[in-house]
Amino acid sequence: MGSELVSKSQIVIRSIAGCAAIAVLLMAAPLASAETAVQKIKRTGTMTAGSTFNYPPFHFIANGEKSGFDVDIGNEIARRMGVKLDWETIDFRGIIAALKSGRVDIITGMIKTPDRAKQMAFSIPYYVGGIAAAYPNGKPLSKPDDLVGKRVGVELGSIGEKYVRDKFGSRATVTTYDTEFLGLKDLSNGRLDAFVGNVATMSYIMLRMPSYKLSPTWAPREQGINTRLQDTELLAEINKQLEAMKKDGTYNKMAAKWFGH
Repeated sequence: MGSELVSKSQIVIRSIAGCAAIAVLLMAAPLASAETAVQKIKRTGTMTAGSTFNYPPFHFIANGEKSGFDVDIGNEIARRMGVKLDWETIDFRGIIAALKSGRVDIITGMIKTPDRAKQMAFSIPYYVGGIAAAYPNGKPLSKPDDLVGKRVGVELGSIGEKYVRDKFGSRATVTTYDTEFLGLKDLSNGRLDAFVGNVATMSYIMLRMPSYKLSPTWAPREQGINTRLQDTELLAEINKQLEAMKKDGTYNKMAAKWFGH
């Protein structure tokens, strides 16, 4: 009888141990099978990118097609990775959330700030621009303090808005717009004294606004391609391709196409 009890006890213990081992394997299985961003991109043959497509010359719609410096850069990176790049149009206010949620693999056209760097990773810079002000001929704005007491337009949530609010607070009357284009349109209609934003974008839009000028660049800013913070392998791949494009002259040709330099 005693030996039978020992035998049954051993069976129970072994059964419990077996169940525990299976449970551990089941818990570990999702972790083992989780794909990295690069693995998913290579498996599907597709990488997804998000942009607002209202920031010429970086990304915009021309004749119904997605166009711009960012589009050329992104498509070339994907080509070198051996995959297709699918572009999604996303409102600026939701673009970081779209990246963090996994809706897209990368986003483009973002100016680097300390706050944004806490939320997503930045590649090596692919463009260095900055903040400047557009103003009517005959009413120059040579330095930031010239904005004091002025009606100033900025794009909602942009680095231009942060710059103006941080620097001037209530010393300027600030109006926000969904895009730089709309703000510059109000400037041309006389509703603003100045519009503060991305110097490269404003320069491109203002090619059709000969009676308006740009101030000197007041604050240099870097732009990079963004991945999720955890997607270090994808970020390394993007940096690798950007470096190669700069080394072989491809980057310079694209820059000359869109910026003339």
